[in-house]
Amino acid sequence: MLLASVPKIELAVVDQLALIAVLVAAVGFGIFTRRQSRGAFEFFSAGRQLTLPYFVASLVTTWYGGVLGIGESVSYYGLGTWLLLGVPYYVFAAWYAVTFAGRVRDATAVSIPERIRDRFGPVSGRVAGALIFALAVPAAHVLMLGVLVQLLAAVPLAAGCLLALVVGGLLVMQHGLLADVRFGLIAFVLMYTGFGVMVAKNLGVLNQFGTLEPNLRSWTGAQQPLAILSFFILGAWTLVDPGFHQRVASARDTVTSVRGVWIAVGCWLVFDVLTISTGLIALISLRDRPSDPLAIFPALAQQSLPPGLRGVFLAGLVATLLSALVGYLLAAGSAFARDVRGVYAEDESPNAIRVGMVLAGIAAFALAMAVQSVVSLWYGWAGAVVGALLIPAGLAYLRPTATRSDHRTALGMGLAFCAAAAWLIYGVRTNNPLLEVEWLGQRFSLGTLAPGFLISGIVLGWRGRRPTGTNG
Repeated sequence: MLLASVPKIELAVVDQLALIAVLVAAVGFGIFTRRQSRGAFEFFSAGRQLTLPYFVASLVTTWYGGVLGIGESVSYYGLGTWLLLGVPYYVFAAWYAVTFAGRVRDATAVSIPERIRDRFGPVSGRVAGALIFALAVPAAHVLMLGVLVQLLAAVPLAAGCLLALVVGGLLVMQHGLLADVRFGLIAFVLMYTGFGVMVAKNLGVLNQFGTLEPNLRSWTGAQQPLAILSFFILGAWTLVDPGFHQRVASARDTVTSVRGVWIAVGCWLVFDVLTISTGLIALISLRDRPSDPLAIFPALAQQSLPPGLRGVFLAGLVATLLSALVGYLLAAGSAFARDVRGVYAEDESPNAIRVGMVLAGIAAFALAMAVQSVVSLWYGWAGAVVGALLIPAGLAYLRPTATRSDHRTALGMGLAFCAAAAWLIYGVRTNNPLLEVEWLGQRFSLGTLAPGFLISGIVLGWRGRRPTGTNG
């Protein structure tokens, strides 16, 4: 399906060259690199030698890869997007820097399931690996890139999503994280340059902020306190995000990991200002708002930017989304190979990870076609996984001597995910996809994270025998 209300974006030669340069850089970094990734340790973690610039750029682009989703969110919540989808992540990232970052870098485990396996046992590790695979499947990023390709080339959405997966695969299949973080530096520069240009070119439009609907001008997005709390809780995703964890674990040393997370928080704050301002400018100035809110940023570029600047902006979108897509593709592939299948041999793991990435790509394509909303993918599907993982991951890193049996920990994660997923399916079947409930006189979206977290807490709250794993 083509987005009927948004015309194909017209590209001058200079715009086409900017986009081609991004794609060539992606494929080039994927195929050619001075340092070879010989074995799983290099392939997945770049030898745990990421310096501060590479670490910050890669963390910022990967964790902010849902850039078109911010456009969708601004369409719903306006200025309130900052409070609902910005502030919670600053808070949890800051907490991560204080409590988790040093422990994650100092641990021998390079993934969350590996740490859970070491603390509680092999069954828990495999269940956690399956959940991390489900969380890391980059469906939202595939969907956003597919929408961009659809607008740029007037092709069906499915074709755009497939093209995104092919380019992403070429970028990361051969050299893993090494190629991803090097491309991440380009994406980092382009994302700030592109949105900086857009805001500077259209800054005067914000003088008409008062013409927007009242709910879009509200700091809360016209959401009631319980709804705001529900959004805030979703920020806990930061604590168990596989791409976030992978980069922190791959930093050169503890100082780099902690300092880098703090710098990244500042970078996200600045970029939120740029993206939310761009979204508000689009809502004010677009003559015809696109039927799909994922398209408001490209539509604004078509309407307000001249050739050249339009190419810079679109190149920034593509690079940011592509960097995030390959980061999560790599995390999903590793979870499947190392944590689910248990392939840890240095010479066998890279190929097993590649198989996992192919499977993650297939799953991402299927999810993107089935759930064509980034906000729904974040809030529903991801929340179900995060709620199941939070307590085991927290215990594994923050309370290393916590006594929970392997099977009880696995049961808690499994039941939590199944209950949250069942709630999500029920919402879809009853025409309540946002999972809205009414409580204390307020109607709000409960989401899937809180129910899963509650079930996990009940199961793991019972006293169990000492873990079967080590305490190292």
